Amino acid sequence: MHSICCVVLPDNLNLSEDSVYSFLRSQIGKYDKKIEVEPYKKFFTYEETLFAAKNHGFNNMSELEDYYSKEHLNNSKLDEGIENGLFYWISTYNMQGRWDYFNELEIKKVCDLESDFASFSVVTLDGVWHSETDYGYKPILDFELGKQHPDNVEPCKKWLEFWDSFTNENKDKNIVVMNVHS
Repeated sequence: MHSICCVVLPDNLNLSEDSVYSFLRSQIGKYDKKIEVEPYKKFFTYEETLFAAKNHGFNNMSELEDYYSKEHLNNSKLDEGIENGLFYWISTYNMQGRWDYFNELEIKKVCDLESDFASFSVVTLDGVWHSETDYGYKPILDFELGKQHPDNVEPCKKWLEFWDSFTNENKDKNIVVMNVHS
């Protein structure tokens, strides 16, 4: 998915291409989906666990749990299993990942943005990534319906409230408007 992300720039940053790019990499680097992290257990929801049980050919959860308890006895390096009734697999996927590549579109002052412009995400000076999805928006619902899905109305409203507050608080700040792929 391609979307627009705005990153707030510090007032004292030299606006040369190299300086801005270096700042962007440091500011949003931890959100790179391609970064591998230490292995951890990625747990599925209960519904996803039931789906996994059926995909593995089991009729119920207890059969799946029995299978994994026996497999773990025979293979201590198994990279999936059941714990506390939930299916998991070992992952190194960056859970903070928000993008896999980006390109800079332009540097603008927030006050110079078009009045009807609203970004899909914002990275504030403290390095925190904020996006519509944080407010419950699910782009796939709109995509499948071909227009705004009723479940996305309230999340969009909340995001626009955040966006208005953000633009009012940062109107004199420079931002980089970027195209990000996630």
